[in-house]
Amino acid sequence: MRALVVVILLGSMSGCTLLNAPDRKLQPPDGGVDGGAGIELFCDDGLDDDEDSFFDCEDADCAEEPACCERRSPTLDEDWTAADLRLTWVFGPTTGNPWLPARPTFEGATFVGNFESNDEPRALISSDCVSLALGGWVNTTLRSTDETGCTNGAPCDRYAGVVLSVATDLTPGSKLQDELAVTLHAGGLVLVTQADVEVARTTTGIDQNTDVEIIVRPTLNDEAQPILRATVTVGSDVVLEGFLMSRIQDLVATGECEQIPGLHVAAQSQGDGVYVGPLTTAKQDCANPGQFEKQVATLTGESLQFAPSWGSAYVGSPALASSRNAVSDVQWDLIVEGSNDSPELEPVAHVGYAIGHARDTTDEGDDWSLDGWTTSGGPKAGDDPPSCVGVPGGCDENVSVREPHLLAELNEDQALRDLVLSFAREVPPNAPDIFGIQILRPVGGPMTPAAVPATPTLSPDDVPECTSLRDPSLIPVDPEAQQGYWLFFTCVQGAGAATEIHAVRISRALEVVLEGGGPLRRIVLTADELGPFAAAGIRSAEPLISFAEDGLRLRIWFLAQSTPGEWGIALAEARSHDVGMLAFELPEALPFPVNPILSSDSPLVRSDCLGEDCSITGIAVTRRADDQEVLRFLLARRVNLPGGGRTDQLIPLEQMWRMP
Repeated sequence: MRALVVVILLGSMSGCTLLNAPDRKLQPPDGGVDGGAGIELFCDDGLDDDEDSFFDCEDADCAEEPACCERRSPTLDEDWTAADLRLTWVFGPTTGNPWLPARPTFEGATFVGNFESNDEPRALISSDCVSLALGGWVNTTLRSTDETGCTNGAPCDRYAGVVLSVATDLTPGSKLQDELAVTLHAGGLVLVTQADVEVARTTTGIDQNTDVEIIVRPTLNDEAQPILRATVTVGSDVVLEGFLMSRIQDLVATGECEQIPGLHVAAQSQGDGVYVGPLTTAKQDCANPGQFEKQVATLTGESLQFAPSWGSAYVGSPALASSRNAVSDVQWDLIVEGSNDSPELEPVAHVGYAIGHARDTTDEGDDWSLDGWTTSGGPKAGDDPPSCVGVPGGCDENVSVREPHLLAELNEDQALRDLVLSFAREVPPNAPDIFGIQILRPVGGPMTPAAVPATPTLSPDDVPECTSLRDPSLIPVDPEAQQGYWLFFTCVQGAGAATEIHAVRISRALEVVLEGGGPLRRIVLTADELGPFAAAGIRSAEPLISFAEDGLRLRIWFLAQSTPGEWGIALAEARSHDVGMLAFELPEALPFPVNPILSSDSPLVRSDCLGEDCSITGIAVTRRADDQEVLRFLLARRVNLPGGGRTDQLIPLEQMWRMP
């Protein structure tokens, strides 16, 4: 479902692609022309990308970005008056004799300190962690009531402070491990430390409350790896700004932080006369691409009434499109791959695939139903049966087709103008499991077959670096697709897992656009530049593009595996206001700070999972034709059933698409 924006004049251009030579300090290619009509290209690069006199987070374009979000969702609010603090706090160290903190009241607020020990540190550590990977806030108040024996401006052995840590305990006699700590010493010195090494300092008065705020923001370093930076305010002074606090991959990812990693927060003290006041934390509450709402009507091959002859053993890799029909109802087009032989046989046998088509119509705002779909019954494209494992004589003449993608071209009323179907197809003759890409405009509805041409639109011969081409998907280069498309695909190199996603320009006539004797091609994503979540390979790009005035926004969901077989859903995003470049170049795609956004261990994926293992096999995404601010996803999962056997499910999810 991608209906989109301005007319682009195709012309020549020299220079390397932004994807091959990313530079996050790059000046916007159009220099912010049209009086700042574009959008802020990046929200943390120190540039006024759209030349509207507002930089980065000062620009309203960035209000919903993790690096700038100011909307808070409270996660902890402790005024230290609870009857039993042990319900939510770990009293560290947990070894040795039991102990309790003092809880005096100053200016109407309760503080904690004097942890019954003048010679070693103790701490109250949050039982669960606070999610911070998308940004967050930690606020407290520190107070020193007695400077005896401590000199203003010097550290001493009486102190109290707030600590952010991956640890849930501390060793007797040692301080709590600190990713970041703000500590007030009895004489008035305030130190900001990391690993107990000073990174900033200031001073404050005795017998007065000193407010402390830690703001944590996610960003990417020069290698496009997600990190957290911290800004610390003590009183009215910013004492530390943009400090590299941690790599996001090093944060806690269990308990409350299973979906959005974070840290434990603690109040730490040694000696008397120094205290930590009410403590609150919050995480950012702007649009989060890692948060989904599960919908009703999970689909299966059986509920869609696909014939067992081609889909009895497996149905997956969905493609989804949403549009309005002639009477303004919402039309859903779903295409899936399927096989009568199990994919688990692939290591030892050739498994063939076909693709089928289903369509449903609903009222505006309604979900689809489990039944009532119009389906192709047999394959929309491919052979029936597609696979002949163990069949005498086999079916060598079959051409396996799989991994479909649908691009719905819509008019301004979201009515369907055209469907563009792309899929991977085996390359004849006698080339099992070597795939090229086929692109066509299917005629008619689900029951009208789509013939597979003799030769693919794009062949491995056209891209010598790739042994096989898989997982195609399309975006238009202008809102009416008059100048054609970018075709995304997985580049399979040899026998190992794929590690690169490429894109090739396709004309409106569905022909490959040439550059220098070969396809006009760009590298979109490479696994070795993405981090540990993609260390074992990437594939299956699912892009979605939106145009607005002089701006575009491109999100690319894809499958990534951290270790072989552990596939998750990841996200990369590109923002650029230079629409005119899209005919020749793709903007740099940067990974979302928290990837994967869904994994096989995610509660949403495991929800209602009948067996011990649910594995992700694919995802599709489209905008709802009846609400352009809502994205509908279709998550494909393969479920191992108790006692043996497997089944495949297609789970609808939704989330907001928010344009800054």
